[in-house]
Amino acid sequence: MTSLRIDIAIKTNSYLRALVYISLTVTMTLLAWLVKLSLWQYVVILVISAAVFSYLALARPILLHLSQPPLYKPIHQDWQLLMRTGRGDELWRAELGDVQRYHWLITFTFMTFEPFQRPVTVTVYRDQVSPDEWQELNILANIVGKKLT
Repeated sequence: MTSLRIDIAIKTNSYLRALVYISLTVTMTLLAWLVKLSLWQYVVILVISAAVFSYLALARPILLHLSQPPLYKPIHQDWQLLMRTGRGDELWRAELGDVQRYHWLITFTFMTFEPFQRPVTVTVYRDQVSPDEWQELNILANIVGKKLT
């Protein structure tokens, strides 16, 4: 019997996300090569690129699991997010703010209130969940989108 709640484990690896990052890297490298910069300018671009890559890979929390609140509560309240951070895996409680649906990804905006209060935006790519779970997330995006308008 399937639950009416969303309770989804999110894979940490995504080939779609890797494809996006690789295509951006190739594009930036190609543009820098075509411009014919001096050596110090290439070094600056390399240092900035390494800093951005380090931030994307290490500093941002990674969503591992997404759980919807019980059905008797409003759809926006009491979400549970299992996040991988620099301090280990942590369970965060949050309120769902917005959901943006695209063909290959869905972006969630939460306002966490435990362990601390701050806005968090996470992206789930289509290849990080099963086809049935992807359909559940699309339905959620449609419901939340209609409630916000």
